[in-house]
This record gives sequence, structure tokens and C-alpha cells, in this order.
Amino acid sequence: MDAEMVNVRYMVDDVDASVSFYTTHLGFELLTNASPAFADVARGSLRLC
Repeated sequence: MDAEMVNVRYMVDDVDASVSFYTTHLGFELLTNASPAFADVARGSLRLC
């Protein structure tokens, strides 16, 4: 059975700081960075945008 991608969308005050935290400390991969308005990161089947 293939894993399904789970997408979670939420707002942050500082997109760059959030991207840095998730990629540096939690092992997420940066998918898109249109800072300061939007970014998304993924790890396994979880995508945060």
C-alpha cells in the first residue's frame, strides 16, 4: 500500500525562520520558498505549507 501525502497548512510570523527550523532541526526538505509569503517543506508523507 502506498503512503498518502498529508498536507497541513498553517500561518507563521516569520517564514524564513520557520523554514530554517524545520530543515535544520527536524530534517524536513524545502520544496518551495516564496518568502516572505509562502514556503512548504516535507518529510516522508507529511507536507507543511
